[in-house]
Amino acid sequence: MKDYLTIIIDYTVNGPFEISGDCNDIGKGEVLETFLRNQIGAGKDSRKPNYEDTYRISLQWYPSNDKIVASCNTGNYGLRDGILQDVLKRLC
Repeated sequence: MKDYLTIIIDYTVNGPFEISGDCNDIGKGEVLETFLRNQIGAGKDSRKPNYEDTYRISLQWYPSNDKIVASCNTGNYGLRDGILQDVLKRLC
């Protein structure tokens, strides 16, 4: 049995998004909110964003220590976090 829960977001620019994974609906919102709150003060990411039609962001939440690990194809954390903010807003 794995020791984390996953949220996968496929976000289409100017279109819909799909969210999947093994977190329930309430958990998805809570993990997104917690992750974004933890990014406050992380500093500026000056890398150029990747330009894609669809971005994929994956979050792995480890309940044992409340750690959240992210991976994405955005190329820039500002773009990643902007997408996650939009998804969170649209979930609520």
